Amino acid sequence: MTETHETMTDSYDIAIVGGGPAGSAAGVFLARADFEVLLFDHGQSTLQKCAFLENYLGFPAGISPTDFRELTREHTDAVGCNRLEAAVERISETSDGGFRVHSREGTYGTRYVLVTSWAETDYLSPLGVETVPEKHPGEVQVVMTDDDGETTVDGVYAAGRVTETYHQAIVNAGDGARVARSIIERERPEFYNDWVVPEGYYERYDRAVPAGVEEISHEERRERERRAAKKMAAFFNKHQ
Repeated sequence: MTETHETMTDSYDIAIVGGGPAGSAAGVFLARADFEVLLFDHGQSTLQKCAFLENYLGFPAGISPTDFRELTREHTDAVGCNRLEAAVERISETSDGGFRVHSREGTYGTRYVLVTSWAETDYLSPLGVETVPEKHPGEVQVVMTDDDGETTVDGVYAAGRVTETYHQAIVNAGDGARVARSIIERERPEFYNDWVVPEGYYERYDRAVPAGVEEISHEERRERERRAAKKMAAFFNKHQ
């Protein structure tokens, strides 16, 4: 169904539905690739069912889901994602091939949609996205995608638990990042990798710095290391 009459509040490159590991990881990669990202985060990630997160790489002693959630929010905010604490009610197509995302907070235009919110997919019904019952007993519908994470509707992608990816935080984060890279590749074929390298790295190979890569000086690297250490120390000291 195509709608053309409703006034939109704002317009974005991509709307991500869900602020859990998959949606947050995708948001970081897309925002760092200069996409204007709208992240719908109603605060009900399935990660909250976890008592303590012990298998996420980089936290050898584990981390509480609450602290992990706060860190992911800080990260998405830091890279420039636009967060909206609201649930999506429905998504409709526009006459120019884009989409409108409808919530109680307003209606937002977007070129792409990335679905990562797991338990509820009824808002996709107006688009005709193909869903099937999950394999394990339950009433949840999972979204069918191709190898790039695209659904049966052009421009609508899905990642994480909603595609029946393993119910593990790090696996879902990786899947969100993978699908984000597929979208970046589609929109910016010249994009190489989101990678920070030492200054002069590509000069050694007589190559221009590829799109997506940032070269930094030794001094800048040390400054970023100090800044990162200070921020993480302050975060965990605050939560002792």
